[in-house]
This record gives sequence, structure tokens and C-alpha cells, in this order.
Amino acid sequence: MRGAAWGSALGLALLVASESAQAGNYGYNVTYNSKVEGGELELMSMNDITEPSSARREEGFGTYLSHMVELEYGISNQLATEFMIEWFEDLESSDRRFTGFRWETRYRVFEREVPLNPMLYAEFEDLDPATRFKMETSGWIKPPYQEAEEEEPDRERILESRLVLSQDFGPVNVAFNWINETDVTSGYTAFGYAAGAMWMVGHHAGHAMEGADGGEEHSSEHAGGVGVGLEMYGALGDTRAFGLTPARQEHYLGPILMHHLSRRFMMHQQLAIGLSKASDNLVRLNFGYDF
Repeated sequence: MRGAAWGSALGLALLVASESAQAGNYGYNVTYNSKVEGGELELMSMNDITEPSSARREEGFGTYLSHMVELEYGISNQLATEFMIEWFEDLESSDRRFTGFRWETRYRVFEREVPLNPMLYAEFEDLDPATRFKMETSGWIKPPYQEAEEEEPDRERILESRLVLSQDFGPVNVAFNWINETDVTSGYTAFGYAAGAMWMVGHHAGHAMEGADGGEEHSSEHAGGVGVGLEMYGALGDTRAFGLTPARQEHYLGPILMHHLSRRFMMHQQLAIGLSKASDNLVRLNFGYDF
């Protein structure tokens, strides 16, 4: 059953990619860049099928589907906010549950282009400890220290912050995120990173056209292009033990294909390959619509 599910998802991802490689936009799956479009409302469905690592199987994980639905609004060209809900289905144990929500806000420090275009990111997470969607990775799978035996809380309440740096070099965007996740109950902070590069193969500059009110309206900058990228993300320990120890942490490398099927409808695909024994393997399919 695991092999059939994994093969079907990978086949679907490759089929979609091969049939739809006509359009695209900048974007990543874990990494954020510094782009904000004021007045834009976007709805996105994000769907993963994951083959867990041996470490996760020891915890009782089977091959599973995880899902997130997010609604994002660009308040201005510097400020955006987003609300997300998530859930999962374990294909082997039949465990299914709604795991909670996230609310994030991103602020681009300078509206005009400056070197690295710094952006500040803050997110509140209220999640079931069993949550499985990989919005980011941080901390440890197998800590290098003895954890105190404590009763696991019913909910995880996390304050996540990021420093987002991003720069365009013609049709190529590169981005880096430093990630901090602070547990509001224990006070411990887990660290992670995400980095990516995206090349717009069919890059088209946005052009102005007259709107219904006589003012200028701008078409989508990337409609009609194909985005091909590579993303890497992983964990860097926590405030109790900081460092890079891949055997005890999650680290991923994933090729990305992104495109706009139309001016408003977009699709992203990624195959995330685990780089350590503690890492899973997954296929991610995202579908988004701009209102």
C-alpha cells in the first residue's frame, strides 16, 4: 500500500509537470522571498504525501497525506497577513485529525528595492503535537541531550519568527530565511534555515493597461512563464544544543516546478528528498488562485 501510494503521487506530480510546463511565478514551498503584492487575495491548497524516515516509523508514523489551506491578503506592498488550517491522514493506521491553525504576518522593511530586501516575519501556531505538515523544520528529531520526562501538552503554541533576505538577479531570485520557533510554554527556541533559487524560464515583465475606472491596472508579472528552482531547508538545533548534526536532524533538498496556468490560477510541484536518516521523503502539490 505504501509503495502504491508513493508511486501514484510521484507519477501524478510528473504528469502534471509535463503537461503544464507553460507558465509560472516566483515562489517557494518553505522559503519565503521578500515579495508582497498589495491588494492581492490568494487562496492556496497545499498537499503532501510523505514516506517517513525510520526514526519517524519508530514513533508509529505510516505513509501519510498532510494538507494545509491558506488564505493570504496583501494589505500593502510592504505588509501581508495569512491564515492557515491543517490536517493529516495516515494511510496505514487510518489516523485522521484536524491539527490546528497558524496566523502569520510579513513586513517588508523597505518598499523600494534595496540590497537583500530584508523582511520580518512573525507567526503564531496553535497545533496538535501530532501535526505533520512541513511548513518548516527546526530543532532535533533525536536530541543530543536527555529530555526531562514531562507530560506532553494537549496543544503546541509556538511563536515563529524569521529574517527573510531576498534578491533578484534578472530572471533569477535567490532567498534565505533564518527561522526561530519559540515554545510559549517551555520558553525553548528551536532553530532552522531555508534557502532557495528560482529561475523564471519564460519571464515576462508586467505591463500597464487601462482599468475600468480609467486608472492603470497591472497584469501578472509572471503569467506565461515557467519557474524552475531548487530549495534546501533543515534544522539547526535549539537553545539547549545548537549545531549541525544531520544524523539527528531533518534536512531536505528539493527541485521545484512552478507555473501559472492562467493569469490567476497557479500550480507548484516539489519532490523533497531527505538528506539524512532522520529525514522523510515527500511529494508536494500546491494549487493557488488569486482573486
